[in-house]
Amino acid sequence: ASRIHVHIAEQIAEVEECIAFRGVRPVRWLLDHAPVDARWTLVHATHLDDAEIAALAASRATVAICTTTEANLGDGLFPLQPYLAAGGRLGIGSDSHVSVSPVEELRWLEYGQRLSARRRNIAVRGSASVGESLLRAVLETAVDATGFDSIDDHVLLDAQAPALVEATADDVIDRWIFGGNRPLVRDVDVAGRPCVRDGRHLDRDRIQQRFAAAMRRLLAAG
Repeated sequence: ASRIHVHIAEQIAEVEECIAFRGVRPVRWLLDHAPVDARWTLVHATHLDDAEIAALAASRATVAICTTTEANLGDGLFPLQPYLAAGGRLGIGSDSHVSVSPVEELRWLEYGQRLSARRRNIAVRGSASVGESLLRAVLETAVDATGFDSIDDHVLLDAQAPALVEATADDVIDRWIFGGNRPLVRDVDVAGRPCVRDGRHLDRDRIQQRFAAAMRRLLAAG
């Protein structure tokens, strides 16, 4: 089945304009006029009222929270606590290319909520740690949100990195997410195909060259 991604309710001005034009908030309008279900991903959905939170969670759609972009633009904080309490499903995204680090997105998703609530361990679920809760939450929605499902995807962390010394199964995910900015991923396989080895993408040189060429063309075009 096709997946549908829509950017919505990212900024207050967008919500106000929708109310002025249609007489209703954007997420409410979408839920009333489209068959929103698990195939749908609402990107941002930063500004929700209580009724939208409950209805969106019940729809089984995924909200893709783009923490670094929303912070960069001063959009606001997603209402994570009530959304999770309602059983809402979440993912993460970069939206822009200011940052393309899933670790940074997850870290600041939790930290932003802590700053707002002035307490710790916001995203924790059951007996799992915060890091494990966050990672499980986004992995649970990955197939519905992307349509890609491979049992041959693997991420191997660098056990020799200082941040992971004597790490255990109980704390390794939290160390990875909250242990600083040093890259801790050693190897990555996608659909059984090696993409990263010893912390280096196998096509890094070619990718960097193409990126630099694209940037020069864009900047030259003014």
